[in-house]
Amino acid sequence: MAGPVASQSLERLPIVDQAIGAWFFPSRSDAMAEAERVVSATPAPAKARKWLAQLTEEPHVAGTPQEKVVAEYVHERLEEFGLEAEIVRYEVFLNHPKHVALRLTEPEQTELSLREDFLSVDKDSAARDVFPAFHGYGASGTAEGQVVYANYGTPDDFKKLDDLGISPTGRIVLVRYGEVFRGLKVREAEQRGAVGVLIYSDPADDGYMKGDVYPDGPMRPPSAIQRGSVQFLSLQPGDPSTPGWPSTDGARRLAREEMTSVPSIPSLPLSYGEAEKILRHLGGPRVPDDWQGGLPFAYHAGPGGASVAMEVEMDEGLKPIYNVFGRISGTDEPERLVILGNHRDAWTHGAADPNSGTAALLETARALGAAVAAGWRPRRTIVLASWDAEEYGLVGSTEWGEDRAATLQANAVAYVNLDSAVTGPRLGAGGTPSLRDLVRSVAADVPEPLQGGSIGDAWQKHLRSEWADKAPVELDRTDRPFELHLGTLGSGSDYTVFVDHLGIPAATFGFRGSYGVYHSVYDNFRWMEKFGDPQFVYHAVAARFFGLTAMRLASAEVVPLRFGSYARALRAELDKHRRKTVRLARKGETEDGWDPGSLDFGPVLGALDTLESAGEALDQTLAELIEREDADAARRVNDRLITLEQTFLSDDGLPGRPWFRHLLYAPGTTTGYAAWPFPELAEAIENKDAELFRHGTVRVVAALNRATRRLRETASAAR
Repeated sequence: MAGPVASQSLERLPIVDQAIGAWFFPSRSDAMAEAERVVSATPAPAKARKWLAQLTEEPHVAGTPQEKVVAEYVHERLEEFGLEAEIVRYEVFLNHPKHVALRLTEPEQTELSLREDFLSVDKDSAARDVFPAFHGYGASGTAEGQVVYANYGTPDDFKKLDDLGISPTGRIVLVRYGEVFRGLKVREAEQRGAVGVLIYSDPADDGYMKGDVYPDGPMRPPSAIQRGSVQFLSLQPGDPSTPGWPSTDGARRLAREEMTSVPSIPSLPLSYGEAEKILRHLGGPRVPDDWQGGLPFAYHAGPGGASVAMEVEMDEGLKPIYNVFGRISGTDEPERLVILGNHRDAWTHGAADPNSGTAALLETARALGAAVAAGWRPRRTIVLASWDAEEYGLVGSTEWGEDRAATLQANAVAYVNLDSAVTGPRLGAGGTPSLRDLVRSVAADVPEPLQGGSIGDAWQKHLRSEWADKAPVELDRTDRPFELHLGTLGSGSDYTVFVDHLGIPAATFGFRGSYGVYHSVYDNFRWMEKFGDPQFVYHAVAARFFGLTAMRLASAEVVPLRFGSYARALRAELDKHRRKTVRLARKGETEDGWDPGSLDFGPVLGALDTLESAGEALDQTLAELIEREDADAARRVNDRLITLEQTFLSDDGLPGRPWFRHLLYAPGTTTGYAAWPFPELAEAIENKDAELFRHGTVRVVAALNRATRRLRETASAAR
């Protein structure tokens, strides 16, 4: 096993002067470069290893005493690093398991295990305080009946069951993890009359078909269980007892039976070792080829051959959660906020998810504290947030965002997110397009610790390779070359309230690799030290990336939001919808009032053209403003830039889910995690609803035109 390596020397951590010059007045570039060198040189693998070992010593599920201990530990470290620190407490609706049981009743009576196996090489696998298999926000109840297998549990999968003549009504549905958020699998089954749901991890998805399994490799072993929330995430995140308003003292609360974003039928997660005991006995027709998983026999859809009985009893009600904040106050614009966030709670020990991010957050705080001690101060206030109860449904960040909505919409420059910061060496980043240029410039200035060059070089090479493999071309501009864009934001992490509800620019990033122990007891310190980041160098890299991003957002005289590429990113996403309608039309999938070939994308394309011209013109004007160091113009521009993303919001939100207000980005109603750019148009195509498409087009065009006007006004203010 490789041990931690020494922190790279200050001299080996170059800062690209051209990147600095893009964001700072020329007279301040040298001073900022010196401050950035301090932040680059400070993060140390050995320190990150120390923080992670302490953070993952015990399981710490939201609402438990162990999670409060971890919150206090983070608070103490932030104070130690010289930041102003505070803990903000909320009472929110959570559940913990009191009793869970699952029994195979046909063809034989067999208890199915809801705990992982103890591994002698892994002390944490025997932790006494790990909850057995349960789902966050899962309903209490008992259910017994025949099992039917529904693949990933997507709407299309249930439609295929219908085609096979198999009904889930009155039965227990067995589905595998993947494709869509787990809560939407339960919702779909519930709506189709199922009395219970079992969700297992198939070895084809993250087990032995993807690599060696733990403890010999990084992938999921037979007994590993993926816990998680079954909240209906794409309808609304946050505390389901206070939907749309904050869980403050005295807040109005919904009773469990009034909550619309949580299931009413019981569900349980299951390992593939135990799921095999059900799947082997299922009768009915053999499944379609693309439903076949990795277990060594032909899968059947049921019913018949296998029945189960499940018991779920939850301890549910209001429980305390703790958001922890560290603050570095700004000098010139202290009311403006640059927010860095990572959640802290975990279903078990949570070494990768999320505390690789917490360790990186602490190293970022230590690095920024070192820069302050060396004489640097940001123009704007930097807030480092350690969120609680993210795993249940982004609860800590959502309640804080709703609680401080007016202040954040007036003053937040951007939110930068870390979740599972490190599971391997490959950078991935997503975000609103206005942050693309900033993220790219920071990536260019952070050295790749093992391969040489910068992490930006490796990132661009990987994305270019993916682009070439897919050969994407714009339908109207086939000669356009490769352009790096940030991944689109859906949901599933703490950026959601900032982008989708408040209209605040956001980005998220992490370093990815083979990772099969997600949400299991094996996501612990040994797994990270053995497979995820044995030398802890990428934890330090994540801290450098986080810190430099914060410094540029907080100290650039002109807020580093740029809009020249925004329309091009949107056009690439719109083309995916256009291609889908072409495919549907070629298949002849028309109905009364629905013809995918007749949908008119022209108004949106025209609005994107004008948005692109205005964005490119503004970017050029801002570059000239920086070059001439016009401080008065910078202040005028900043007032407009930080609220520009809000021009894409709708007061009444998206159809059927008013909490989601962004008209360009939202999680898919049937995906949960994955984004639906142009969500109203995407939903219209999904549901074959021509009227919704026309309605959505009008709203999108109006939003794009609002943004275009704001871009032009901002350019005028910059002159």
